[in-house]
Amino acid sequence: MELDPVLELYGLLPEQFTAARNQLAQTLRDAGDTRGSDSVRSLRKPTIAAWLANRLVRTAPEQIAELTELGEDLREAHRLGDRTRLKLLTPRRHELVDRLVEVAQENAAHDGRSITTSTAERLAATLDAAVVDPNAAQMLRSGRLSSGLRHVGFGVVDETGAPAPVPRLVPDRPTPAATVKASRPKTSPKKKIAAAKTRRLTQDELLRRQHAELQERLREVEADYEAAENERTAAESELDANEHHIADMQTAIERLANELEQARRELRQAQSRTRKLERELTRAARGAAAARRRRDAQQQRIEAFNE
Repeated sequence: MELDPVLELYGLLPEQFTAARNQLAQTLRDAGDTRGSDSVRSLRKPTIAAWLANRLVRTAPEQIAELTELGEDLREAHRLGDRTRLKLLTPRRHELVDRLVEVAQENAAHDGRSITTSTAERLAATLDAAVVDPNAAQMLRSGRLSSGLRHVGFGVVDETGAPAPVPRLVPDRPTPAATVKASRPKTSPKKKIAAAKTRRLTQDELLRRQHAELQERLREVEADYEAAENERTAAESELDANEHHIADMQTAIERLANELEQARRELRQAQSRTRKLERELTRAARGAAAARRRRDAQQQRIEAFNE
Protein backbone atom coordinates (compact mmCIF):
# COMPACT_ATOMS: atom_id res chain seq x y z
CA MET A 1 0.00 0.00 0.00
CA GLU A 2 1.37 3.39 -0.95
CA LEU A 3 2.06 5.61 2.05
CA ASP A 4 0.78 9.16 2.38
CA PRO A 5 3.73 11.29 1.15
CA VAL A 6 2.78 14.10 3.55
CA LEU A 7 2.76 11.68 6.50
CA GLU A 8 6.18 10.42 5.39
CA LEU A 9 7.56 13.95 5.75
CA TYR A 10 6.92 13.89 9.50
CA GLY A 11 8.90 10.69 9.87
CA LEU A 12 12.07 12.28 8.48
CA LEU A 13 14.93 13.78 10.46
CA PRO A 14 14.47 17.49 11.19
CA GLU A 15 17.22 18.53 8.77
CA GLN A 16 15.61 16.51 5.99
CA PHE A 17 12.09 17.91 6.36
CA THR A 18 12.39 21.20 4.51
CA ALA A 19 14.13 19.86 1.41
CA ALA A 20 11.73 16.89 1.20
CA ARG A 21 8.72 19.16 1.67
CA ASN A 22 9.87 21.53 -1.07
CA GLN A 23 10.58 18.61 -3.39
CA LEU A 24 7.10 17.17 -2.81
CA ALA A 25 5.55 20.59 -3.39
CA GLN A 26 7.49 20.94 -6.65
CA THR A 27 6.43 17.45 -7.75
CA LEU A 28 2.79 18.32 -7.16
CA ARG A 29 3.19 21.61 -9.03
CA ASP A 30 4.84 19.85 -11.99
CA ALA A 31 1.87 17.46 -12.02
CA GLY A 32 -0.50 20.44 -12.24
CA ASP A 33 -1.75 20.26 -8.65
CA THR A 34 -1.14 23.91 -7.72
CA ARG A 35 -3.44 23.87 -4.71
CA GLY A 36 -1.84 20.73 -3.30
CA SER A 37 1.61 22.18 -3.93
CA ASP A 38 0.79 25.37 -2.03
CA SER A 39 -0.72 23.33 0.82
CA VAL A 40 2.41 21.18 1.15
CA ARG A 41 4.76 24.16 0.96
CA SER A 42 2.85 25.81 3.82
CA LEU A 43 3.57 22.86 6.17
CA ARG A 44 5.65 23.95 9.13
CA LYS A 45 8.78 22.12 10.11
CA PRO A 46 8.11 20.29 13.41
CA THR A 47 9.76 21.57 16.54
CA ILE A 48 12.16 19.14 18.18
CA ALA A 49 9.56 18.14 20.79
CA ALA A 50 6.96 17.54 18.07
CA TRP A 51 9.47 15.56 16.00
CA LEU A 52 10.27 13.35 18.98
CA ALA A 53 6.55 12.71 19.55
CA ASN A 54 6.00 11.91 15.87
CA ARG A 55 8.90 9.48 15.98
CA LEU A 56 7.49 7.73 19.04
CA VAL A 57 4.26 7.11 17.14
CA ARG A 58 6.34 5.28 14.52
CA THR A 59 8.87 3.49 16.74
CA ALA A 60 6.76 2.73 19.81
CA PRO A 61 3.14 2.44 18.55
CA GLU A 62 2.15 -0.10 21.23
CA GLN A 63 3.29 2.17 24.05
CA ILE A 64 1.53 5.16 22.48
CA ALA A 65 -1.65 3.07 22.22
CA GLU A 66 -1.24 2.04 25.87
CA LEU A 67 -0.85 5.70 26.84
CA THR A 68 -4.01 6.85 25.05
CA GLU A 69 -6.03 3.88 26.32
CA LEU A 70 -4.91 4.73 29.83
CA GLY A 71 -6.19 8.25 29.20
CA GLU A 72 -9.64 6.86 28.39
CA ASP A 73 -9.64 4.83 31.61
CA LEU A 74 -8.51 7.83 33.65
CA ARG A 75 -11.17 10.11 32.20
CA GLU A 76 -13.85 7.52 32.93
CA ALA A 77 -12.63 7.05 36.51
CA HIS A 78 -12.49 10.80 36.96
CA ARG A 79 -16.04 11.18 35.61
CA LEU A 80 -17.35 8.53 38.01
CA GLY A 81 -15.35 9.89 40.93
CA ASP A 82 -13.72 6.48 41.43
CA ARG A 83 -10.88 7.48 43.76
CA THR A 84 -9.65 3.90 44.17
CA ARG A 85 -9.20 3.48 40.43
CA LEU A 86 -7.69 6.96 40.09
CA LYS A 87 -5.16 6.04 42.77
CA LEU A 88 -4.16 2.99 40.73
CA LEU A 89 -4.12 4.62 37.30
CA THR A 90 -2.48 7.97 38.06
CA PRO A 91 0.99 6.55 38.88
CA ARG A 92 0.81 4.52 35.64
CA ARG A 93 0.14 7.74 33.77
CA HIS A 94 3.40 9.26 35.00
CA GLU A 95 5.32 6.01 34.53
CA LEU A 96 4.20 5.72 30.89
CA VAL A 97 5.04 9.35 30.11
CA ASP A 98 8.47 9.06 31.74
CA ARG A 99 9.17 5.78 29.95
CA LEU A 100 8.24 7.23 26.56
CA VAL A 101 10.44 10.27 27.18
CA GLU A 102 13.32 7.89 27.93
CA VAL A 103 12.61 5.96 24.72
CA ALA A 104 12.66 9.23 22.76
CA GLN A 105 15.98 10.20 24.36
CA GLU A 106 17.45 6.79 23.54
CA ASN A 107 16.30 7.11 19.92
CA ALA A 108 17.87 10.56 19.70
CA ALA A 109 21.12 9.32 21.24
CA HIS A 110 21.22 6.54 18.65
CA ASP A 111 21.30 9.28 16.00
CA GLY A 112 24.04 11.14 17.85
CA ARG A 113 21.66 13.79 19.20
CA SER A 114 21.20 15.15 22.71
CA ILE A 115 17.84 16.35 24.01
CA THR A 116 17.77 19.42 26.25
CA THR A 117 15.85 19.43 29.51
CA SER A 118 13.33 21.97 28.21
CA THR A 119 12.69 19.86 25.10
CA ALA A 120 12.17 16.75 27.23
CA GLU A 121 9.71 18.70 29.37
CA ARG A 122 7.76 19.83 26.30
CA LEU A 123 7.67 16.25 25.04
CA ALA A 124 6.39 15.06 28.43
CA ALA A 125 3.72 17.79 28.37
CA THR A 126 2.68 16.64 24.89
CA LEU A 127 2.34 13.02 25.98
CA ASP A 128 0.51 14.04 29.15
CA ALA A 129 -1.92 16.13 27.10
CA ALA A 130 -2.74 13.02 25.08
CA VAL A 131 -3.68 11.28 28.32
CA VAL A 132 -5.95 14.09 29.47
CA ASP A 133 -7.62 15.24 26.26
CA PRO A 134 -9.06 12.91 23.56
CA ASN A 135 -8.43 15.52 20.86
CA ALA A 136 -4.79 15.75 21.89
CA ALA A 137 -4.61 11.95 21.79
CA GLN A 138 -5.96 11.96 18.25
CA MET A 139 -3.44 14.62 17.23
CA LEU A 140 -0.60 12.62 18.74
CA ARG A 141 -1.69 9.38 17.04
CA SER A 142 -1.78 11.18 13.67
CA GLY A 143 2.03 11.26 13.77
CA ARG A 144 2.21 14.69 12.13
CA LEU A 145 2.53 17.21 14.94
CA SER A 146 4.32 20.44 14.08
CA SER A 147 4.35 21.76 17.65
CA GLY A 148 4.18 20.37 21.16
CA LEU A 149 0.90 20.11 23.10
CA ARG A 150 -0.02 21.04 26.69
CA HIS A 151 -2.99 20.49 28.97
CA VAL A 152 -3.86 20.89 32.65
CA GLY A 153 -3.81 17.57 34.52
CA PHE A 154 -6.64 15.77 36.27
CA GLY A 155 -5.83 17.15 39.71
CA VAL A 156 -3.33 17.34 42.57
CA VAL A 157 -0.81 14.50 42.94
CA ASP A 158 1.72 13.73 45.63
CA GLU A 159 5.40 12.97 45.17
CA THR A 160 4.66 9.36 44.29
CA GLY A 161 2.28 10.40 41.50
CA ALA A 162 -0.85 9.25 43.35
CA PRO A 163 -3.81 11.60 43.84
CA ALA A 164 -3.21 13.65 46.98
CA PRO A 165 -6.24 13.84 49.29
CA VAL A 166 -7.22 17.44 49.93
CA PRO A 167 -7.48 17.93 53.67
CA ARG A 168 -10.47 19.73 55.13
CA LEU A 169 -9.54 23.06 56.60
CA VAL A 170 -10.68 22.76 60.23
CA PRO A 171 -9.75 25.64 62.53
CA ASP A 172 -8.08 25.03 65.81
CA ARG A 173 -10.37 24.58 68.75
CA PRO A 174 -10.86 27.81 70.66
CA THR A 175 -8.81 28.15 73.78
CA PRO A 176 -10.83 26.85 76.77
CA ALA A 177 -12.05 29.47 79.16
CA ALA A 178 -9.97 30.06 82.23
CA THR A 179 -10.65 27.74 85.12
CA VAL A 180 -13.15 29.19 87.48
CA LYS A 181 -11.65 29.91 90.82
CA ALA A 182 -12.94 27.86 93.70
CA SER A 183 -14.04 30.96 95.56
CA ARG A 184 -16.24 32.08 92.58
CA PRO A 185 -19.94 31.24 92.96
CA LYS A 186 -21.36 28.56 90.70
CA THR A 187 -23.05 29.65 87.47
CA SER A 188 -26.73 28.85 87.08
CA PRO A 189 -27.83 26.37 84.35
CA LYS A 190 -29.50 29.17 82.33
CA LYS A 191 -26.34 31.24 82.38
CA LYS A 192 -24.30 28.20 81.33
CA ILE A 193 -26.59 27.63 78.37
CA ALA A 194 -26.38 31.31 77.38
CA ALA A 195 -22.59 31.26 77.70
CA ALA A 196 -22.34 28.09 75.59
CA LYS A 197 -24.54 29.69 72.92
CA THR A 198 -22.32 32.77 72.93
CA ARG A 199 -19.23 30.57 72.52
CA ARG A 200 -20.86 28.75 69.59
CA LEU A 201 -21.68 32.06 67.92
CA THR A 202 -18.11 33.20 68.47
CA GLN A 203 -16.78 29.94 67.01
CA ASP A 204 -19.07 30.23 63.98
CA GLU A 205 -17.92 33.79 63.39
CA LEU A 206 -14.31 32.67 63.70
CA LEU A 207 -14.96 29.90 61.17
CA ARG A 208 -16.59 32.33 58.75
CA ARG A 209 -13.69 34.74 59.05
CA GLN A 210 -11.10 32.04 58.58
CA HIS A 211 -13.03 30.63 55.59
CA ALA A 212 -13.24 34.11 54.05
CA GLU A 213 -9.49 34.61 54.58
CA LEU A 214 -8.75 31.23 53.00
CA GLN A 215 -10.98 32.04 50.03
CA GLU A 216 -9.22 35.38 49.57
CA ARG A 217 -5.83 33.69 49.78
CA LEU A 218 -7.01 31.09 47.26
CA ARG A 219 -8.01 33.85 44.83
CA GLU A 220 -4.60 35.45 45.23
CA VAL A 221 -2.83 32.15 44.63
CA GLU A 222 -5.02 31.41 41.61
CA ALA A 223 -4.26 34.86 40.21
CA ASP A 224 -0.52 34.27 40.72
CA TYR A 225 -0.83 30.85 39.08
CA GLU A 226 -2.75 32.26 36.12
CA ALA A 227 -0.15 34.99 35.63
CA ALA A 228 2.71 32.48 35.85
CA GLU A 229 0.91 30.07 33.51
CA ASN A 230 0.28 32.86 30.99
CA GLU A 231 3.94 33.82 31.16
CA ARG A 232 4.97 30.19 30.63
CA THR A 233 2.55 29.81 27.74
CA ALA A 234 3.82 33.01 26.16
CA ALA A 235 7.41 31.83 26.54
CA GLU A 236 6.54 28.44 25.02
CA SER A 237 4.72 30.11 22.12
CA GLU A 238 7.66 32.43 21.57
CA LEU A 239 10.03 29.46 21.58
CA ASP A 240 7.86 27.55 19.09
CA ALA A 241 7.61 30.65 16.90
CA ASN A 242 11.37 31.07 17.05
CA GLU A 243 11.92 27.43 16.08
CA HIS A 244 9.56 27.87 13.14
CA HIS A 245 11.38 31.08 12.22
CA ILE A 246 14.65 29.17 12.26
CA ALA A 247 13.08 26.52 10.02
CA ASP A 248 11.90 29.23 7.61
CA MET A 249 15.35 30.79 7.58
CA GLN A 250 16.89 27.39 6.88
CA THR A 251 14.49 27.00 3.99
CA ALA A 252 15.50 30.42 2.67
CA ILE A 253 19.19 29.58 3.09
CA GLU A 254 18.73 26.31 1.22
CA ARG A 255 16.92 28.12 -1.59
CA LEU A 256 19.58 30.82 -1.78
CA ALA A 257 22.32 28.19 -1.63
CA ASN A 258 20.72 26.40 -4.58
CA GLU A 259 20.46 29.68 -6.49
CA LEU A 260 24.08 30.49 -5.64
CA GLU A 261 25.24 27.08 -6.86
CA GLN A 262 23.24 27.56 -10.07
CA ALA A 263 24.80 31.02 -10.56
CA ARG A 264 28.26 29.55 -10.00
CA ARG A 265 27.63 26.87 -12.63
CA GLU A 266 26.45 29.50 -15.09
CA LEU A 267 29.48 31.64 -14.28
CA ARG A 268 31.84 28.71 -14.89
CA GLN A 269 30.09 27.99 -18.18
CA ALA A 270 30.35 31.66 -19.19
CA GLN A 271 34.04 31.76 -18.27
CA SER A 272 34.67 28.60 -20.29
CA ARG A 273 32.78 30.13 -23.21
CA THR A 274 34.85 33.30 -22.88
CA ARG A 275 38.14 31.38 -23.05
CA LYS A 276 36.88 29.49 -26.11
CA LEU A 277 35.87 32.75 -27.82
CA GLU A 278 39.25 34.28 -26.97
CA ARG A 279 41.01 31.35 -28.64
CA GLU A 280 38.78 31.69 -31.69
CA LEU A 281 39.48 35.43 -31.77
CA THR A 282 43.22 34.77 -31.65
CA ARG A 283 42.97 32.29 -34.54
CA ALA A 284 40.78 34.71 -36.50
CA ALA A 285 43.26 37.55 -35.90
CA ARG A 286 46.14 35.40 -37.10
CA GLY A 287 44.17 34.41 -40.21
CA ALA A 288 43.29 38.05 -40.91
CA ALA A 289 46.94 39.09 -40.55
CA ALA A 290 48.08 36.36 -42.97
CA ALA A 291 45.37 37.36 -45.47
CA ARG A 292 46.43 40.98 -45.16
CA ARG A 293 50.03 40.07 -45.92
CA ARG A 294 48.99 38.05 -48.98
CA ARG A 295 46.87 40.97 -50.19
CA ASP A 296 49.74 43.43 -49.80
CA ALA A 297 52.11 41.12 -51.65
CA GLN A 298 49.65 40.71 -54.50
CA GLN A 299 49.20 44.49 -54.79
CA GLN A 300 52.98 44.94 -54.98
CA ARG A 301 53.19 42.41 -57.83
CA ILE A 302 50.44 44.22 -59.75
CA GLU A 303 52.17 47.58 -59.32
CA ALA A 304 55.47 46.12 -60.52
CA PHE A 305 53.73 44.64 -63.60
CA ASN A 306 52.17 48.00 -64.49
CA GLU A 307 55.53 49.76 -64.39
